[in-house]
Amino acid sequence: MIALRILIVLVLQTAVLGGMIFERQAMLNGSRVVTLKVVPIDPRDMFRGDYVTLHYAISLLELGKLQGDRDVKEGDTVFVTISQKNGMWSPVALGRERAVVVPGGIALRGKIVPSWQSGFVRVDYGIESYFVPQGTGHEIEQESQKGDLSADIAVDAKGRSAIKAMRGKAGVFYVEGLF
Repeated sequence: MIALRILIVLVLQTAVLGGMIFERQAMLNGSRVVTLKVVPIDPRDMFRGDYVTLHYAISLLELGKLQGDRDVKEGDTVFVTISQKNGMWSPVALGRERAVVVPGGIALRGKIVPSWQSGFVRVDYGIESYFVPQGTGHEIEQESQKGDLSADIAVDAKGRSAIKAMRGKAGVFYVEGLF
């Protein structure tokens, strides 16, 4: 009887973990990908290994220039609709309950975090920290200093996003894999 309970618990845990891996891989394999210019900071942490903290131009939003909701506050979950103009993705709308539909736009789900500028809000999309293979943090920092760093962001139908690849001027130098 106890062995059966243990087996059931193990099967359930395996199913949950497998579902999480499948969901992440499905997002990375999705067809909706945007490329955003980034500026990394802090390429190394003694406890977490090599990683970069990324800042995106779409993270700081001027409320007066966007369609949709303007009465957002810290902690709110929001959908930022971005659209491509002249090869660059930029924010065009902000919605609290659901994404504002814009032709050719893609909605990213994020959370409002503290901002010190009046009339602006800062949004965290969950793609601001990126762990990289050991020893590549400096390579990313060098690409950033040249102004050549961008990230391919996979976006699922719910607006959740994940970093799919990092790009430099010479092309893709890191692709997120299953493991």
